[in-house]
Amino acid sequence: MEVEIFGPGLFAVQVVGESRRQGVLAAAAARGGEVSAVLRPEDDNPHDPNAVRVEIEGQLCGYLPRDTARLYRGNLAAAGDARLVVRCRARIAGGFLRPDGARAYYGLKLDLPPMVEE
Repeated sequence: MEVEIFGPGLFAVQVVGESRRQGVLAAAAARGGEVSAVLRPEDDNPHDPNAVRVEIEGQLCGYLPRDTARLYRGNLAAAGDARLVVRCRARIAGGFLRPDGARAYYGLKLDLPPMVEE
């Protein structure tokens, strides 16, 4: 099951691991700076049992930071479905040419509602 949620427009949650997935972000950024992202719990992640992957158009582009993922999954469980797949707005930043001629990395920020500490 997938639901769409809306945050307050702050785009305050920074995605991690996106430096290894620049191609996905560059392609999405070419179509516009604001995109739709899907957050999918990843129970079989060998590095973090609370991992939440972030996808754009079905492609992995990063993860929620470890502490944010733990809090996010706790909030899903408290709402009644720890496996819920969520769609939210996301903003791509970066990709500009720096003064030295190199291209800045793309980053991704999510517009999620405030989360409650467990």
